[in-house]
This record gives sequence, structure tokens and C-alpha cells, in this order.
Amino acid sequence: MFQCKRFTPIIISLVTISCLALSGCAKNKIVYTEAEQQQITEHQALVDQAQKFVHANLFAGMIQVWNTDRAAWNAYLNAQLCGAVDKAELIAQTSKKNLPIFVSNMTQVASHQALFLEPNEQAALEDVAQLAYQLFSTSYAKGYARQVSLADEMSPGMQEEMCQGRVLTDEQQNEVNTGLRWTSFTTPVLAKNNGLNPHAQNGEKAFQQLLQQQYAQFDALVYSHAYQQSEAYQVLFFEVNKYENVQSYGEHVSRLSGTALGAQNSQFHDDFAYLILSSGFHWGMLSVLAVLEEEYPRLHDRKKQQAAIQIKTITQEIEAKNQQG
Repeated sequence: MFQCKRFTPIIISLVTISCLALSGCAKNKIVYTEAEQQQITEHQALVDQAQKFVHANLFAGMIQVWNTDRAAWNAYLNAQLCGAVDKAELIAQTSKKNLPIFVSNMTQVASHQALFLEPNEQAALEDVAQLAYQLFSTSYAKGYARQVSLADEMSPGMQEEMCQGRVLTDEQQNEVNTGLRWTSFTTPVLAKNNGLNPHAQNGEKAFQQLLQQQYAQFDALVYSHAYQQSEAYQVLFFEVNKYENVQSYGEHVSRLSGTALGAQNSQFHDDFAYLILSSGFHWGMLSVLAVLEEEYPRLHDRKKQQAAIQIKTITQEIEAKNQQG
């Protein structure tokens, strides 16, 4: 049985993987005055605190979104899965509805805990929260669409049925661009050092590039979670969230961002963005397995059998590699 609620997944802390080597940052380093450097340092400290807070309260915030306006969320998933000629507009509309709910929940929880009370602290929290929502929601939709696609391979017509016969190819859709408005980067110096911006612009693309090489591992992690294989889950969890993956993700972001605003500081947020993206992808795939179990039990049984084989194969490969290395 798919019993996600009975199995508590490992939640990795930002501190665990916040170990990126920054020695390469010395090249072409911009020289700031003492006052400017203090401004940057103090703001970065606020953003770091906000990232830890938002990560710790991520799922509570998303539950609030789903409970408040499930219709808008479902419309968002449908647009991502099935496509639409006006896809960009639909996604922008649903984000406009749901993103403020998530941000508001973060600020309310913080207020109840007497945290982030000053205006500059609140602004930093809101910036981090809106980035987290964008990364989580887009990655969730990608995971959702991937699991539907995998199910469609086992039972052709599955995606068309879920889309009620309306599936558009990427070529038929408008490009999606959901820009965020930053409120805590209030000075030219801070705006120039906005390391959140590259992740907002290219984080999802960078994560998808990483996934292209490791779908098998990420898929197996989801299945080990869904089907209560705790020992395999631990092996796969640490494989998926290893330092090398965070580093690879950060390199993809840097390459995609080039000389864009804040690109020189994107590495300070690699671990946070990676964790949010991987969580979204994971839970998006899980949600489809729940649908299969409830509405397509025969297909779900086949999926479960297939997943067991995949989990065993991938974990054996990982353990063999670890023994060699």
C-alpha cells in the first residue's frame, strides 16, 4: 500500500550540505567600501536566517496553499501537464493567487514565534518565501508530469485521459516567464548582489539538467518513500542529496546565468534552492502515485512491482560504487 503518512522522510538541514567551496570567488572580485561590505554582510545574514525558516516551514505553507485555493493549484498542474495556448497567462494567474498565500503563511508563522519583526527582516523573509514557492511549485509540476508520463508508458492514453483529451506540445504553447519582485534588496549595492535572482531565473532549468543524468536515482527515492522501503530510502536519500549534486546544480545555475544580475553571489543559495527543488519534484511524483493507487489500482500494482525492481537495482549500484570508492 502507498502509505506516505506513516513513513517520515528524512529532512536534511541546510547546514548539512551548506559546504560549497567558495575559493573560486576571488577572481574578478569587486572591491566595496567598508560600509557597503557591511551592508552586504548584514543582508546576507538576514537571508540565511530566512532560508532556514522557510525550509523548516515549507510543507506547512504549501498545505495552507492547497487548503485555501485547491482549484487554482489544480489549474496550475493541469496547465503544466496538459499545456494550453495561453499557458503563460494561466500559470501567471494561478501563481498570482497562490504565491501570496504561501508568503502570508510564512510571515504569520514567523510573527507567532516573534521572529522577523523588523521591516528589513520581513522583507528578506518575503523574498526568500516567494523564491521558495516558485521553485517548489514548478518542480512539483515537473515531478507530477514525469510520473504521469511514466504511467502513460505503462498504460497508453493515461495522460490524455487526465487531460480530458487536450494535450498540447511545447511548440504549441507560449513561453512561461514568472518574474518575482524583490523587496529587501533596497540599495544599488544589494540589488547588484542579489544572489536569489539567478535561482529564480534559472534554478528550475538547472535542476532539470541535473535530473537528465539522474532520473533513475530520483525516481527510486520516490518509490522507496511511497512503498515504505526505509533502508533503501536512506541510501537513496543521501545519494540524491550529496554534495556533488548541489555543486553540479550550482554550476548549471552559474553557466545559465552568465553575467546576469547577482550571478556572482548565486552560490550562496545553491543548497537552499536545490533542497526546495528536489522536495518539489519528489512530492509531485508522490502525488501521482496516490492517484494511481486510488483510481487505477491495477496499474498501481504493476507500478509497484516495477518500482521494487528499480529500487533494488539502483541501491545495489550505489552500494557497489560506495564500496569501490
